[in-house]
Amino acid sequence: MDLSTVANVATALTVITGVGFGLVEAQRSRRARQERAAYAAVQALLSPEWMKSMIIVHSIPDGSSASAIEADANVLNAAHSVGVILEGLGYSVYARIVPLRVVADLVGGTVRLAWRKLQPYVEEERRRSGSQKTFEWFQWLAIQLERHSPGKTNLQVGAQEAYRDWKP
Repeated sequence: MDLSTVANVATALTVITGVGFGLVEAQRSRRARQERAAYAAVQALLSPEWMKSMIIVHSIPDGSSASAIEADANVLNAAHSVGVILEGLGYSVYARIVPLRVVADLVGGTVRLAWRKLQPYVEEERRRSGSQKTFEWFQWLAIQLERHSPGKTNLQVGAQEAYRDWKP
């Protein structure tokens, strides 16, 4: 082999190595971004306001009307707090910032339950405003969780049972 062939092969190998390294780093960066976003989601969900609001929303009787929710300022404030947080979380999943799997494992049941409790209120707000934008990403998230994440846990089997054999 002459010197120019060796130089061409070396250049090609350098370019291939650089591209490979770039792809690996891009994937690592994406994973790190998803982990940071998941951590931020956990932090938002573990706030005292979220927990208090979610307890209030969970206590709303199924089928409650918008007027029943609006009649109690605490319930209405809790509905808005939960809706706003889940709106942001829904968009974060849509934008692939937070993986749906993480949301499903962390709060999948809570999201579905919150949507079930707040759906009549949200639909009435949309009717009154003439816009379908009210809590659109919250609803989208609940739908995606129903469609794509049956998960190992459900109302009869909790994480303590489903993941009993988990190993670090």
